[in-house]
Amino acid sequence: MPIYQRPYSWDKERVEQLWFDIVEAFKNNQEDSTLDSNYFLGSIVVVKNAKGFEVVDGQQRLTTLTILFCTLRDMGLDIAPKYKALIDACIKDAIEDKERLVLTTHLNNQANFEETVLNGVNLGASKKELENNRFLQNALFLKDVIKQSLKTDSEYFINDINAFVEYFFNNVTLIRIVCFDEGFAIKLFSVLNDRGLDLTPADIIKAYLLQHLDETKRGSFIEVWKRIENTASLSGESVQSIFNLYLYFLKAENPRKSLQDELKEQFKGKNTQQIILDVEKYAKVVLEINSNTKDKDISLLRYVNHSIYWKTILASAIHTNYNDFDGLKLLLRKYYYQSWIAGGTLNRIKQTSFNIIRKVKNNEPLENIKSVVKENLDKYQFYTDFLKNENIYWMNWHKPLLLAVEYFQQDDREYIPITRDLHTEHILPKEWNREDLNWKDSFTIEDSSKYLNSLGNLTLLSGVKNIQASNRNFSDKREVYNGKGIDGKTSFEITKAILEDNTEWTIEKIQDRADWMEGKIKTLFVI
Repeated sequence: MPIYQRPYSWDKERVEQLWFDIVEAFKNNQEDSTLDSNYFLGSIVVVKNAKGFEVVDGQQRLTTLTILFCTLRDMGLDIAPKYKALIDACIKDAIEDKERLVLTTHLNNQANFEETVLNGVNLGASKKELENNRFLQNALFLKDVIKQSLKTDSEYFINDINAFVEYFFNNVTLIRIVCFDEGFAIKLFSVLNDRGLDLTPADIIKAYLLQHLDETKRGSFIEVWKRIENTASLSGESVQSIFNLYLYFLKAENPRKSLQDELKEQFKGKNTQQIILDVEKYAKVVLEINSNTKDKDISLLRYVNHSIYWKTILASAIHTNYNDFDGLKLLLRKYYYQSWIAGGTLNRIKQTSFNIIRKVKNNEPLENIKSVVKENLDKYQFYTDFLKNENIYWMNWHKPLLLAVEYFQQDDREYIPITRDLHTEHILPKEWNREDLNWKDSFTIEDSSKYLNSLGNLTLLSGVKNIQASNRNFSDKREVYNGKGIDGKTSFEITKAILEDNTEWTIEKIQDRADWMEGKIKTLFVI
């Protein structure tokens, strides 16, 4: 990897997605050899030089694949010798006795990569050893997802690790584009990543449906299509995303093919005019959901990643007149937040979401859906354990969690978008030990390490208020919260609550507020 490349940056979400995409392709191919006979990992752009190849495009994927190979090598799995040899060959060139992948993107990168991954994954790494080492973090994360995939009750169960490794080496494809000039390689990389004007899946679906209509009926079809485009635009969605939601509603299981191919199968033999009118009806339901800024459950669901699942479930419920929409909406809020707080990613919620869609379409009782949700959540660590984390500030769910408590402090709180103007305020400030501040009277370095980023010390402020209150004594912060300066008194109820009976901010106060917040959170998310 040349020095101008960014350091390795893939997070666990990207790594997990790569793993489960390949596992899913493997399982599809096992069930039906005509499906996913090749899984395409994309292209990489390299420059040939005297030492080998410099990677211009593809470094994140190549680094992740190398970490995966090292993890498979060191987990002690029952992998056949011929496949072990293939894995080893991907990590190190046995003839020249050197690593396949060398990182020069940062001074310490190659050393960290070699010591903690290439030369043997440190499977028992301490919390301190994991800090600032993305290579090792992802190696240990891969170890966990691989172990999970080998359990018979896993939704992505691999029944034969050797068959999987064989599929990986024979069916997973990566195209290498070799350039002999670095300038041309960088230009090619830019061209490959520019958005072209190719046909979208929605264009292909439109053409497919049109060809099944008489010319006399095409005009009315186009009018309906234009209305769908307008409805999609009003709801903040693309036409393609409307069709994605509609496909998930129709299929109620994970698609194995492209959007257009899946929909062609779903539409085969059906009346085209009825299809397009039903899509329009579904698009209007999506608009209804996306336009609702007063419903607290929907407001909270907006913050959740992978919105296609909860949106499909709610849209399907309205579309099919499900008999307990409000109860379903409440359950979804609780399920997706419990899973998110407990470290859940896409693959943890995917199959359960499809199961819910199916039950909604069948108009099954809410208790049946609740059983499916509980079965999924019971497989993993309980979400309340994560509320004790000393570093909640760094969790991507911390603002939505604070907002969840905020919403239910008022009866008529409308949707609050997470923008640059919404700040997380540290009540004990980040620079608490400055000489001009008096926080040292109540806190030690050990105390700040434990409580600074914890739940009880975090609240919400507007950007202006946060700037005014940052790195001040508590008495000054109270004045800002209470209206001193620009913008008047803070509008956030959870921040106003700090003003009540709190003339000082101590460890005991942080603990009390953490208990109060936890109590509110449990009330909101208990199933």
